[in-house]
Amino acid sequence: MSPLVFTCCALFLGHVPPLDTQFDTLVICPAEFQPALKPWLDYRQRQGHRIKVELPAENSYGIRLQVRKAAASGSLKNLLIVGDSSDQRSGSSRLVPTDYVKAKVNVKFGSEPEISSDNTYADVDSDGVPDLTLGRITVDSSSELKQYIQRIKDYESQASSGAWMRRMNFVAGVGGFGQLVDKMIEQSTKQIITDLIPPSYETSMTYGSWSSPYCPNPQRFSETVIERFNQGCLFWCYIGHGSKRRLDRVMLPDGRCDILDCDSARFLDAKHGSPIAIFLACYTGATDGPEDCLSEEMLRQPGGPIAIISSSRVAMPYAMAVLSLEMLDGYFEGNAETLGELVLQSKQKMVAEQSDPNQYRQLVESMGKAFSPEPGLLEQERKEHVHLMHLFGDPLLRLKKPAEIKLNVSETIQAGEPLVVRGSAPIGGNMTLEICYKRDRFRKRPPRRREYDSSADVFQQYDVVYQETHQLTCWTTRVAIEKGNFEIKVQVPADANGECFVRGMIESKEGFALGAQPIFIEPLGN
Repeated sequence: MSPLVFTCCALFLGHVPPLDTQFDTLVICPAEFQPALKPWLDYRQRQGHRIKVELPAENSYGIRLQVRKAAASGSLKNLLIVGDSSDQRSGSSRLVPTDYVKAKVNVKFGSEPEISSDNTYADVDSDGVPDLTLGRITVDSSSELKQYIQRIKDYESQASSGAWMRRMNFVAGVGGFGQLVDKMIEQSTKQIITDLIPPSYETSMTYGSWSSPYCPNPQRFSETVIERFNQGCLFWCYIGHGSKRRLDRVMLPDGRCDILDCDSARFLDAKHGSPIAIFLACYTGATDGPEDCLSEEMLRQPGGPIAIISSSRVAMPYAMAVLSLEMLDGYFEGNAETLGELVLQSKQKMVAEQSDPNQYRQLVESMGKAFSPEPGLLEQERKEHVHLMHLFGDPLLRLKKPAEIKLNVSETIQAGEPLVVRGSAPIGGNMTLEICYKRDRFRKRPPRRREYDSSADVFQQYDVVYQETHQLTCWTTRVAIEKGNFEIKVQVPADANGECFVRGMIESKEGFALGAQPIFIEPLGN
């Protein structure tokens, strides 16, 4: 039986809904914004999405019914909300109300009794776990919406502007949970970043502790954070305390320095590679206040993040760590093609029972039981963070995932000796080939800072040490390469030693590819 005949028979017998109800994406959008939304509709429909646009109901209850009615066909997978939930600059006709969920865990630590959350809209079976991908574009005007849609199209068309696609930049504030707990969180974060992000990617850490080699000149801390953002990267992640309109400050013995707030957000200007920003912090996604929160201010910047994941209320280290683990695993090992799918799958896995958790999930679980003020509520804490964490931006945003360069090198090599690198390139183009140290190593061991000194000369040295700490590449070359097998002979630097990686990056109009292989370099004289 042909598909057409089958569909007609099924319709007649009542087994499937009419074709015009079989849409995969529902957009809830105020009438004022719908003309500006049209380029996005055309763009996504050309990619194969079937989209229905509806006006928002008057309240959260009505929106829940609206979504569930749309989901009754069984074909709905994605939900996009266009418009702010509360803003003193917007008229009521531009707003799409958010929902509220009773707080059970974070309220014990000073949060409001209710959590502002869109999650209930994507939860069509009322089990507390989302069933649809979900994002909200928090614009206040049609011009902002037009600008953001163009940014989406530019982002997804950047197939060959490579280096930013392998870069992940982290910013961290001091936890303030006590010296022992802060140290354990710091070490665990370093281990996760070192182990779970493949060595073919480049990472940076900007840490708000004056004693750390990862701390730049504290007087330029905010400038450095913005510079890291503006260089472009795949993900930009902040770990630490936050509030509705600013991040925590760097605390010094003689003062404090800003990290980022709504005023300094106007300096965000990533020309190539607008990052996906992730805030493992409190309140940075509280859109229901009278003023725009930090996430909203950042999203509206022409060179700001392409999307943001952040919390609407007080968030807690344990559950945020679990979510970030699931997102890392989902991005590098999972099958998510869009950002909405990545967030949805990560939330679902976060609350699911773990029959065989990996060592990193076990580590986080152990720390949660040991240091959480309410260790008996860890399961409820995870469920609550499903409601707390939100995606601001387009849930259909296509994730940047490189092809794989297969590399083959000797497991061990003598420093100063020639090394033959063999491999297979999935695409042709310009390949950058490097030998670099592991992320948990230093090419030059930084000096220890035992005593605080705020003199200008000492603060200038902070920047020198910060830059040296991030210089892990000890050799590099750039060659044109064709698709297929290749062989390149390189000279291992005489001063290199220990655990390293040979890594490659190919950039071309065909796409982008990464690869890495470990190698142990025996020092001269052995």
